[in-house]
Amino acid sequence: MYDPMETWASKKILLELLGELGPTPKFGPVGGWAVHFTINENFVRATGRDFLGSRDIDVFLDCRGNFPLQFARAIRKIGFIPGEYRFRYTLILERDSMRKLSEDEAGRKHSFELIYVFLDVLGNGESDAVGVWPNEIVAKMIKRKATRPMTIEGLKVFVPEEDFLLLLKLDSFLKRETKEKRMKDACDIYGLLFYSSAKILELLKKEAWKVELASRGIEGLLEEETSEFIAETLFGSGLKSGLVRRNIRQILDALS
Repeated sequence: MYDPMETWASKKILLELLGELGPTPKFGPVGGWAVHFTINENFVRATGRDFLGSRDIDVFLDCRGNFPLQFARAIRKIGFIPGEYRFRYTLILERDSMRKLSEDEAGRKHSFELIYVFLDVLGNGESDAVGVWPNEIVAKMIKRKATRPMTIEGLKVFVPEEDFLLLLKLDSFLKRETKEKRMKDACDIYGLLFYSSAKILELLKKEAWKVELASRGIEGLLEEETSEFIAETLFGSGLKSGLVRRNIRQILDALS
């Protein structure tokens, strides 16, 4: 659903950031890339195609201690500059060469010659060192140490445990105002529900707040336009939307 060059560039920069900071439970990918890395192997095995990548980079950050300062130095070194929101950073690449550009260099080029990589930082509080979007689900995840290590292209990285990753996606889905991003969230949610190796429903049912959020968000996937988009995007045919809706209803029944 995205320009392959943009997703390739986003992944390239994410891997650079992961390599710059090294493995630490204080930081890691969330959002679309975390979903991709979590379920892609199972999705490929089941469908013969890769799961969706992401155009943007979302990360979680533990705002306690000195790590935020280390993180701020790393993103500056890579070339990120402050974006339109306090928690957002931007990196500009030349499309043909993938060379990183300064704002002045980018200003002398046409928009079609550029790729913008956006980095959003979600944390468990504010930080003087770096712009952060305080997020209650991320705060609970960090407090409970609900992350797990995995290896991504030879790099050890910490990602949210599957139930927290799903809850973050559901929260995002319910709050989205942009249709394109909402539909991408819907695909990620469906992918996690049916291609995660974890027993997500069992993890969700341990706490009432998780069940409440999950039920509200998953119910939104039943909208005809949304289920058709999931079927077309993930499985190559909108005709499979009936099967998608049936599967979603089974999940909702299991949660009730």
